[in-house]
Amino acid sequence: MEFRKIIDVEYREYDRVILEKSSEWLSDPEIKRLTFAPDLTNESQEKWFQSLKERTDYYICGVWRNDNPIGVVGLKNITDTDAEVFGYIGEKKYWGKAVGVDMMQVMLDKGRSLGLSSIYAKIRIDNLSSYKLHQRFGYKKEFEDDFSFTLRKNL
Repeated sequence: MEFRKIIDVEYREYDRVILEKSSEWLSDPEIKRLTFAPDLTNESQEKWFQSLKERTDYYICGVWRNDNPIGVVGLKNITDTDAEVFGYIGEKKYWGKAVGVDMMQVMLDKGRSLGLSSIYAKIRIDNLSSYKLHQRFGYKKEFEDDFSFTLRKNL
């Protein structure tokens, strides 16, 4: 799939800078709601951050623009066959600028490089932007309840 980049972003290791920004972003009520983020404490965030070094079921990176962190994207629950894609743009001034399109393409490429046969996403039913993004990339609805969709794309 071809797409035109509106702005250039860079993908970097998930580090303490991104961890701190993520805590800030995920405390925003709108971002928290759209991402299903649980209540976070500094202690729970630190424990999770430290666990990343040993985990093989989790791939995460920071999204940067001009040396400023603007978001997070990754794959979680990685198995031999599939993984769940997730991501968010924490800096709202970048919403609607096709950053999500770039993030999605990078994660599909990552899934292919891991030899996965599919990637799925869990999306709030009222998160129309994310739903449309996933549809654009060919994800198909697999499950729906009162709160969310599960969409899947075969690689």
